[in-house]
Amino acid sequence: MNYRKALIAGVIGAAVMSIIMAMARAMGMPVNLEMMLGTMMGGPPSAMTWLMGLIIHLIAGGVFALIYAAGFEYLTRRADWRVGLGFGVIHTLFSGLLLAMMPGMHPLVPEMMPAPGAFMANLGMMGVAAFFMLHLIYGAIVGAMYGPVVHQSLGTTVDATRVKAS
Repeated sequence: MNYRKALIAGVIGAAVMSIIMAMARAMGMPVNLEMMLGTMMGGPPSAMTWLMGLIIHLIAGGVFALIYAAGFEYLTRRADWRVGLGFGVIHTLFSGLLLAMMPGMHPLVPEMMPAPGAFMANLGMMGVAAFFMLHLIYGAIVGAMYGPVVHQSLGTTVDATRVKAS
């Protein structure tokens, strides 16, 4: 498994998600995952807690990409944007259900910060659509950047497209 490639792909995928969420906020959609993550320790919303949340999000992106990479290596034995997209569906389902539990996990929800609801449903259909889109984009980025899976086995190199003797 290529840990370095997976971590880089995950951090970039998470960064792209954060950029898209910033654009959504600029258009009036109140989606602020970074602030939600940064205030998990109980501190009030601020620029510093937002920055902490961004760092947490980028680290989580790297960790999730390691899970994707294990799936690429040991389950599908291949990786590209389409396979990553498939893993993104699973990731979306897991994360969406986790958001439903936010009021029980986050000390400021719902008193100071609004609960996002499962799959960001409390933001309406646009919230749900954005949630799915963000995670699918993340999965496609991780799959595309991780690239072909290559296994060394008994003198042969096996990747998703061909087998050749070494």
